[in-house]
Amino acid sequence: MDKDDKRRVLGDAIILCGRCGFAKRYMELEGPPDLADCPDCGSPMIRDCPSCHAPMRSIMQVDCRVCGTPLRDGEAFGVPIRRKAEPPDRGPVQLPGADA
Repeated sequence: MDKDDKRRVLGDAIILCGRCGFAKRYMELEGPPDLADCPDCGSPMIRDCPSCHAPMRSIMQVDCRVCGTPLRDGEAFGVPIRRKAEPPDRGPVQLPGADA
């Protein structure tokens, strides 16, 4: 299964708690889940970049893929968040048979 197939099944965007790391995937074309605050710790959920409003694509994302704005601290529970370099944003996944 390639990355685009995984994104079609699991969701192509995420909503994330910047404090405890709770995250939920969703399909961008369907819109984010109705979560204003984290169900685990009560902190505000991060839906997109505060500067350019690009959606978050990875649970491990620390900086915006589009403009580079920091989205959250690079550490969780005193340990650095290990991540590969973020690829550029490719936009929402088009589902087979969906009109573009």
